[in-house]
Amino acid sequence: MNYKKSFSVVFLVVMFSLVFTMSVLAQTNVDRILQVAPSQRDYPQAEAVIIKEEIIADHTTSQDKIRRRLVVKVFNKRGIKRFGELKIRFNKSNEEIKIVEAKTIEPSGKVIKPQEDGINIITPAGASQNSIYSDARIKVISMPGVKQGSIIVLEYLKKIESYPIKGQFWHREIFQDIVPIKEKKFVVKLPEDKELNYRVEAMELEPQIKQQQQKKIYTWYRKDIPAIIKEPNMPPLIDIAPRVELSTLDSWSQVSMWYKGLINNQYKLNAKIKNKVKDLTKLASSKEEKIRAIYNYVTSNIRYIGLEFGINGYKPHKAIVTYQNKYGDCKDKATLLIAMLKEIGVKGQPVLINRRSDPKLKIVSPALFNHMIVYLPARDQYLDPTSSGTRYGYLLGDQGKEVLLPMVNKITETPIMSARANQMSIKQQVKLNKDGSAIINYQEGYTGIYDYKYKNIFRRYSPQQRKILIKRGISQGFPGAKHVQPKLEGVINLDKHFMVTISDMKVSNYAKQMGNLFALQPIRYPINLNGLAAAKKRKYPLYLGYKIDVKRRIEIKLPSDFKVSYLPSRFKFENRIGKVLIDYQVAKKEIIVKFNLVINQIQIRPEDYQSAKKLLNKASLVVQNQILVQKNK
Repeated sequence: MNYKKSFSVVFLVVMFSLVFTMSVLAQTNVDRILQVAPSQRDYPQAEAVIIKEEIIADHTTSQDKIRRRLVVKVFNKRGIKRFGELKIRFNKSNEEIKIVEAKTIEPSGKVIKPQEDGINIITPAGASQNSIYSDARIKVISMPGVKQGSIIVLEYLKKIESYPIKGQFWHREIFQDIVPIKEKKFVVKLPEDKELNYRVEAMELEPQIKQQQQKKIYTWYRKDIPAIIKEPNMPPLIDIAPRVELSTLDSWSQVSMWYKGLINNQYKLNAKIKNKVKDLTKLASSKEEKIRAIYNYVTSNIRYIGLEFGINGYKPHKAIVTYQNKYGDCKDKATLLIAMLKEIGVKGQPVLINRRSDPKLKIVSPALFNHMIVYLPARDQYLDPTSSGTRYGYLLGDQGKEVLLPMVNKITETPIMSARANQMSIKQQVKLNKDGSAIINYQEGYTGIYDYKYKNIFRRYSPQQRKILIKRGISQGFPGAKHVQPKLEGVINLDKHFMVTISDMKVSNYAKQMGNLFALQPIRYPINLNGLAAAKKRKYPLYLGYKIDVKRRIEIKLPSDFKVSYLPSRFKFENRIGKVLIDYQVAKKEIIVKFNLVINQIQIRPEDYQSAKKLLNKASLVVQNQILVQKNK
């Protein structure tokens, strides 16, 4: 008997049977997913629904492993756009991504898997020109055949060689999204002798805890979670969504000690940088001027690369390397600034902060930070050299946030700047002619966040293009204006605020003639804030990030044979959100109009929204007020 041939036949039969069985199971699984999947009728406003999301974080072996499985049904083009290409961020130096399963299930039941060229690893945009410098990567899975009604399945395993702080780990997981979620489970496995600190925010959800084979297993589970309906200027999703934050760290001193160990050797300077410091400060007559000069140099001359703090690593490059490269991320620029300030006897400290979010530091976790700025303790002053348009002494979106000063192991809060620090001001000197035309000297000035925004916009253009942009803007307030020759200041120079000046601009129809009367509207430009309060009510806070001060001053000189026929009354309104004031004065053939809108909150709570709506609506009404002047017969 030929046993070898007989064994081969049996092996083939077994293998065929096994493949057939797996195929049947796979098809059964597909059929089951199709049967339980909701339809667009169940969620008429949704772009998609997450049928199931499961995250299992296993910290019981030498290599941490996070397995994530996602099953999504897309309903329309918006859903296809969002889920048709899935991205997984990771750090290539200590993390590995393995795709366990990826497929598209068409409405007919047909299964399509991505081809090899449909799964790629790319470098984030900010690091694309300097990929050797950065370890941040994104694995992109282009899901094939996605159409309305398709179901997308993705399961992947992230293997983490080690967390930055040896023997510790941390997570943040949100339990709500802008699409509805049918079922979500978050599981954390850890050794039984390891303690886990966790915090549940914006929901009541205690974990199920059980012990199994020398492991502790924590499970958080929710089902039928409605979508978050997006509102204009709402806080980031991570700040408003129900979430679980956890960590094995007990105190911030552990984070501080770890971070001090990372950065202590990064501040050394060479002779070239020391000479640069001397050159920058040689004309400065005070310590303040020296600090400003060094800050302006680092801010303007070291190109910022937008690499995220955390995913790209926590350790900054050495100051010498950043200076030589002339580029760096937030932590690199902060480190160089601290090192150069030390050369003039000014002590600076790194500050760990979150730029996009506003987490409350109630759980000890480095994941709560994604940005670094600088603190000068002797002056109680914060500096952010990251963006090239940020003037010395200003914090833009990082106001009123809890931060960690790791060098002294202190949790504190960044200051909130006054409304006046973020000012939009327009001044006009108008000489009205007898035919209703006018000659206007015009000036716009900006401070704070507005100074930063306009600097960044106009730096992208040539001087000629800048003037074209200004002329387009002027034509919206003064159609047909002529002799518009704008002069711009502070576009490049960080020591000057952004300002636009136009002299002797000619406007043919400044006042509208009605027989012997002329109607003129002194405030020509909308305040552009009333749109924030367009909705009847809000569920989430209205996030501004800074206080606001809007000023207008218009001086209108009348012809000698003109007189004022109607002048609106002075108006003032004030509530807990801020104030609006408009005042009219007449003296010696001159009308002076003063307008001021102040918002004194950086975030307006839903319960205060009606107060904000009332304030902004009143402001939008009074700027439409008109003045009547009459020509004497």
